[in-house]
Order: sequence, then structure tokens, then C-alpha cells
Amino acid sequence: MVDSCLVAKLGRYAALSEHDKQLLVALERDEREYKKDEVVTQSGHRINELYVLKSGWLTSYSLLDDGRRQLLRLFYPGDIVDLAEIALVRARHDVKCLTPAVLCPFPKSGLEPLFAQSPRLTALLFSMTVRENSTLLDRIRAVGRFSAYERVCYLLLEIGYRLNAIDDAKEDGGFRLPLTQSDIADLLGLTNVYVSKTMSRIEQDGLIRRDGNRVRILDHARMVELCDFNGEPLIDTSWFPVL
Repeated sequence: MVDSCLVAKLGRYAALSEHDKQLLVALERDEREYKKDEVVTQSGHRINELYVLKSGWLTSYSLLDDGRRQLLRLFYPGDIVDLAEIALVRARHDVKCLTPAVLCPFPKSGLEPLFAQSPRLTALLFSMTVRENSTLLDRIRAVGRFSAYERVCYLLLEIGYRLNAIDDAKEDGGFRLPLTQSDIADLLGLTNVYVSKTMSRIEQDGLIRRDGNRVRILDHARMVELCDFNGEPLIDTSWFPVL
């Protein structure tokens, strides 16, 4: 039970019964190891399995006809990868590993016991999916309205908040950022050159400090004000079925 990333993550938002925990642990029964840059699912293929991300980072992305790439979502430990696509027959985009990763695959039918036996877990997973979509919409707003400087600040804050939710950020505000300049550019609609220059400017302005692939946010309040960052949406559990 201690090794269940789903129990650890979802338990931060709502109290879970022992039965709820066992239902979640069942989704992590099998494990597969993936290498960096390995593709997990491909656009157009049937969605037969979902995956719990146990360790590592993943991203979903689309390839345009002219070869350009648009990164859509980032996935962190404890996420059910592309849960929002469970209603689809075929994948709408590709998913690949940004780092070496361990995934726990399970068939779509693996969620049936959870939905049938635990209305509380059903409400929680539904809420997590809605919140993830809200986070994505906020980033779309940032890409559409913000300058390159504001976009990069927004992304760093978003990642920091997500990692805090899984205890993967340090108390000093630091975290490992395994994204290349190309990854950041494709997330934010920028070029590699803009990303490089912008990261340097943000560091020179005293907002962050970089040490290799680690980033430490030095002036959180200033960054939040700069890009009108609302933080990760909270989950209202007041309407959840009781244990």
C-alpha cells in the first residue's frame, strides 16, 4: 500500500477507506519500464489500456503536417495517463516518455470495480480530470495572451505546483526540470532561441536560479503577479459521497 502512487496522490485530496485503497492498488498490479523518448501510445491506435504513471515524466503531443510538434499535457507520478480519453475508441495524440519511466498498465475495464463499488473514488477521479482540463485551459490562455517572458514564468509555476502535490518539489521551491528547450518551446508556442533568452532573463531578474536541470523559484509572489497565476485549482470535496 505504501508503494501505491495513486493512493499517495489521491489521499492528499480526500480521505480514502481501506477498500478504496485496495481498489486503487489493483490498478498498479503490473509494471512496465520505458526508456526516455519511448512512445507509449500512438495517435489513431485503439485505446485498450490506460496507465498509472509510477515514476518519471510523460507528455502527450500532436505532430502537424509540416513536421512541427505541439506538446499538450505533462504527466507526473500518480497520474492516470490520458484518463480524459477513456470515452474514445482511438487515441487523438501520441504519448511518449520525457524521462525513463515506470508505468502500470490496466485495461479500461479495470475501472469498472472502482466505479461500481466506490462512488467517492468515482467523484474524485472525475474531479481530478476536470481540474486537469482547467489547468490546460489556463495554459492555453497564457499562450494566447502572454509575452514569452510571462509564458515561461507561468509554466515554471504550473510545474512547481503540480510537483508540490506529489511531494516532488523541495522546500526551497526547487525542482528537477527534465524538459529540453525544444520541449518548452513546443509547450508554449515559442522558438528554442526565445526560450533560451527568456530563461536567462528570468534568472538575471532574480526570479529563479538554475543549477543544471534543477530550477529554484526565488520570488514566487512576483512571478505569480507577473503572469496572473491562479495556482492549481482546489478540489471541492464537500459534495463527495461519504465514506
